[in-house]
Amino acid sequence: MADLYGTRAGADAYHAERGNTAWTGLDADKDAALLRAAEYIDAAYRSQFPGYKTGLRAQVREWPRVGASDTEGQSIADDEIPREVEYATYEAALRELGTPGSLNPDYDPSTQVKREKVGPIDVEYTAAHGPNSVRKIIPIIGAIIAPVLTGSSVTSSITGRTERI
Repeated sequence: MADLYGTRAGADAYHAERGNTAWTGLDADKDAALLRAAEYIDAAYRSQFPGYKTGLRAQVREWPRVGASDTEGQSIADDEIPREVEYATYEAALRELGTPGSLNPDYDPSTQVKREKVGPIDVEYTAAHGPNSVRKIIPIIGAIIAPVLTGSSVTSSITGRTERI
């Protein structure tokens, strides 16, 4: 599938190497999890990816990109999908395979409970501030993808490198 980061075989190998036994299921279910994971990676990190899409608006996924480099200043080829993006997608797909839709839960502010009292038990929940506050935080995904993020929530189509002489 062209809309995926990586392949099912790549995900199988990645999870086998790490002993992630939860990565089991029908090929169609794995493919669907990989697609949802790629959509999650794009939505969660698009504003932090360096450069701009090679195929501009016609390109479905955020990678490959033109003018991208990693945090060490190493250029990323215009036709390359970095392994960090693939591996982060494989981790996200593991969660999606186990619980479809878990990475992008629906948010309904009218169902949020701030305080609930039943008899002598009184519970107050932390405030939810929009859909991003209910999105799962998965540190391993952020750690894997960090080397190809800009470190800023603002990107520009003007990219380059400077050197001090």
